[in-house]
Amino acid sequence: MFKGSNKWMWIIPGGLMIALFIGGYMYVTGADSIDHDELQEVVEIDAEIGDTTVDVHWDWGMLPEGELEGEEYVGITLFNSDGEQMSGDQIDEASVTLFQSGNEVYARDGEIVDDGVILSFPNRLDTYNVYGVEGHAEISVSEEIEEVTVYYLHTWETHAGQGGDDPTFEEPPFPGMDGFDHFYWVIEETF
Repeated sequence: MFKGSNKWMWIIPGGLMIALFIGGYMYVTGADSIDHDELQEVVEIDAEIGDTTVDVHWDWGMLPEGELEGEEYVGITLFNSDGEQMSGDQIDEASVTLFQSGNEVYARDGEIVDDGVILSFPNRLDTYNVYGVEGHAEISVSEEIEEVTVYYLHTWETHAGQGGDDPTFEEPPFPGMDGFDHFYWVIEETF
């Protein structure tokens, strides 16, 4: 079977197959995976402040293990050039748009509250789209903006809504979720 120079015709492909198998195994077992708690360490939030507009963008960077269901919330508080917090009366409009691979998959108007804006949107998988992983919020106001604080609230359980009107999500009320100890976290970023 291995007479003459034909032995290399078996050794080279065999060695290549073994190397590919070992490399593939190492890739699959070494792939990074995170759970919902660890997701808060990789979520990237950025904001661009114009004179009377704010554009906020977020990107998870990767999907967490387990179910992807629930509702996401972005709360935004704005401060004028005097350092005073702007009221909801000074906010003209707010909207949120979700993307997947650069394509819009969801759009909705935000809720203007006394102390800022609350934007809510789904985080879920369906047949063709992933919702909540990447998004963009736009806010326009009637006064010049100096500083913006963004609060990103991530949930991973189905619930009836956070039910509050505090854009800082200090203690968000989740009606009907008393039996759940840990199903959300909040990230705060100031720009």
